[in-house]
Amino acid sequence: MKTPFNALLEASLLRDAAEP
Repeated sequence: MKTPFNALLEASLLRDAAEP
């Protein structure tokens, strides 16, 4: 089950991967 914390972590990882 996805928790709000997991969602934040995933968004952070995606943002870090998208930016050089």
